[in-house]
Amino acid sequence: MLHGLLSVWHRIAAVARRRRIRNEIDEELAFHLAMRQASEQRAGLDVDAAGRAARRRFGNRTAIAEETRDMWTFASFESVITDVRFALRSLRKAPAFTAVAVFTLAVGIGANTAIFSLVDAILLRGLPYPDADRLVVLIGNVQRAVVERRGGSYPDYLDWRSQATHFEDMAAYDGISATLMDGADPERITIEAVSAPYFDVLGVTPAAGRSFRPDEDLVAGRNPVTVLSHGLWQRKFGSDPAVIGRTVRLGTTSYEVIGIMPRGFAGLTDQAELWIPFTMGGFPFESRGSRWLQAIGRLAPDVSVERAQAELDMISRRLEQAHPETNEKRGVEVSPLSVEAFGQIQPAVLALMAAVGFVLLIACANVTNLLVSRSEARQQEIAIRTALGAGRLRLLRQLITESLVLAALGGLAGLGLAHLAVRLLLVSSPVTLPSFVEPSLDRSVLLFTAAVALTCGLVLGVAPALHSRLGRLGHALKGSGRGSSSSSSRVRSVLVITEVTLAVVLVIAAGLMIRTFRNITAVDPGFDAGTLLTLNVSAPRGQAAPGTTPDAPPPPFVVSWRELLERLTAVPGVESVSLASDLPLQGGGSAIFYSAEGDTTTAAESRPRAYVHRVTPGFFATMGTPLIHGRTFESSELRPDSPAVIVSEALVRRFWPGLDPIGRRIKPGAADSSALWLTIVGVVPDVKYRALPDNPTQDPDLYFPYVERGVHAVMVRTDVDPASASSSIRHAIRELSGQTVVYNVAPMRELVAFWTSRSRFTSWLMGVFAGTALLLAVVGIYGVMSYLVAQRTREFGIRLALGARPAEMIRVVMRQGAQLIAVGLVLGAVAAFGLSRWIETLLFGVSTTSASAFAPIVLLAAVALLACAVPALRATRINPVEALRAD
Repeated sequence: MLHGLLSVWHRIAAVARRRRIRNEIDEELAFHLAMRQASEQRAGLDVDAAGRAARRRFGNRTAIAEETRDMWTFASFESVITDVRFALRSLRKAPAFTAVAVFTLAVGIGANTAIFSLVDAILLRGLPYPDADRLVVLIGNVQRAVVERRGGSYPDYLDWRSQATHFEDMAAYDGISATLMDGADPERITIEAVSAPYFDVLGVTPAAGRSFRPDEDLVAGRNPVTVLSHGLWQRKFGSDPAVIGRTVRLGTTSYEVIGIMPRGFAGLTDQAELWIPFTMGGFPFESRGSRWLQAIGRLAPDVSVERAQAELDMISRRLEQAHPETNEKRGVEVSPLSVEAFGQIQPAVLALMAAVGFVLLIACANVTNLLVSRSEARQQEIAIRTALGAGRLRLLRQLITESLVLAALGGLAGLGLAHLAVRLLLVSSPVTLPSFVEPSLDRSVLLFTAAVALTCGLVLGVAPALHSRLGRLGHALKGSGRGSSSSSSRVRSVLVITEVTLAVVLVIAAGLMIRTFRNITAVDPGFDAGTLLTLNVSAPRGQAAPGTTPDAPPPPFVVSWRELLERLTAVPGVESVSLASDLPLQGGGSAIFYSAEGDTTTAAESRPRAYVHRVTPGFFATMGTPLIHGRTFESSELRPDSPAVIVSEALVRRFWPGLDPIGRRIKPGAADSSALWLTIVGVVPDVKYRALPDNPTQDPDLYFPYVERGVHAVMVRTDVDPASASSSIRHAIRELSGQTVVYNVAPMRELVAFWTSRSRFTSWLMGVFAGTALLLAVVGIYGVMSYLVAQRTREFGIRLALGARPAEMIRVVMRQGAQLIAVGLVLGAVAAFGLSRWIETLLFGVSTTSASAFAPIVLLAAVALLACAVPALRATRINPVEALRAD
């Protein structure tokens, strides 16, 4: 039976094969005969007779079709293959057209594929956790002039966790740094102190060993245990599975390794290399007013973020009533983890996706123009096919097949360009993406590229077919169809207007982003970043003497801050050195409430708040921050109980505008507290301590005298390139003690560049896309105007023969092009005005409604008119005799 079925199959396949061969032969012969009969018809023969003769000569095609009517599947497949082969032959015969069209489509499709790979990795794949849509971050906030995000306190977290019913569980965490003492060289690493449910809430299990038990998170100092990251396990312990059960030392405390996390997991800080129980972090657990922790929660099934927010709002109001002294105007914000992870870069990525979409539309408009021009040249071929019996749908299928083949070639070339673009983006992008975001040309991106190419192919195939004059066989066969029809001219006009409109939108958006970047880089940060080098030094305490009682003073640090200053000042190339508790653009200092002498503010939302920094006397000179009033600290004031304080201008503007602030007093906390009154000895400009281009809050900065500490933030002013001086500075510090660790070494210029990186990168890409759009639009305008000039060659020849001046020819062509450009500019300006508000969150110091925002239109108009001028000049060089002879 199987043998019989195979025999039937082979016979069917043989019939189909013979039919395909006969079809190809018949089509080729029919085409050549029809071309000969068309030539005879131009000499006076009847067109319909030519068509009837061809059909009589090749009537066997109908007979074959009737014989194989029942084999519609094979016939359909063979017909498609025939169409594809004909399309490939047709494109091979026009290499210039094919190359230009494929390259244009490759640019548009490749740009869309590259940016979509970012969208896919950032927005579509989501977070690498199970049921990530149920993960939310709990962020403590305070109602001031506006609602400000602050940390949460441990007692508040315990109340959230015990009273909330819309969560499966919650966990607290905080990212800190510590010195890993294992190995020959101590190393400063980022760790996370987490409560026991942390890994369960995220849905992550260790690759080896176990995570924390609840009892290891309840008693401070009980059974110090730790979990290693996969990267640290490989780097420090050589992937040794026997590391579980061993101990590692962080600072002066030894921890037992109980687990190893899976590859790629770096915690919610995305930088963690090691985890310890929450109670081992040395945090102020008892104080409800000390807000420092962060919390993560997993919503119960079918619970929305809004319901969870409403429940925590009620809990916050209960806590405010129970603890008014610490919880007045305090609340908690519930925010999806995906928003916190991608919220800052999402608008920029979506804006770039829209930009490359415009580039693709312009590319399609250009190729459509080429196809329309090509279809004009193929009118005689289309007319002959119609005379031979091809219907409109059959011709439409052939044209769409050709455009699909063209789009497929453009898609393949676009994938190559996208691969290079993605690699370039990852290498050159100054924007730091989360570690789990890895843009690549995976299956979803390939499907997107295929969908884009298919859509382009369908659109490109339909457009030329719709305007083709399929019914005017006589004109086409006589050769009188050479001129451009009114429908063809309208199609080209619409395409030119579309290209100009899209280019205007992109050019204006790019101009706004470039001006934003320029404004951000022009912001005065309050310090001179030129030759400034920043670093952190960890100097742990020495070992306690044998027999020391627990209540004895702690041993001194292995390196004092005075020794550190002296050693670094002696390094060649160093102009000045200063120390601080924190540095600009790296931390921001700790926030405190304070009272100014004579101020009676008591309401929580308007109570004055400031950020505290401790600095050495030469700090402002090293920073390049001038003193506006008063003086800096004296050496005798470098002690914890010093009454001297230096303030920023913002504090003076609030309490003593226009008055001399020197000698006035402020106090941490309330005015009636027991805290020491502090006397203002100096005033400095406002420094962009916490962010660029603006601090997230306008609270002032307070500078206290520096005191001894284990971790020093160091600022070094050099007379050479800061990066070249870093090695000698490291060496000088290590000579003081082998236990010191130097980390976060970076020129201040790099820190400033990091804060402007997103704007710089977005501006650069927008500029590239806008330039590409402008180039494609100019090429499209030039092509259309050149074609129109070529179609009007006879008209211009007659005009010149009758005495028309070249200037008149230029005016005619330029007027036609200028009208199209003007319409596109107006439509583009209107569209840009509406869409520019969409990217307002990406702008700084730029108004989307100002006249200067639309200044790039002038550039685009000038370039577009220049593209019209070249064909216009060509019209003046037409030879009337040759033009009339060629007709």
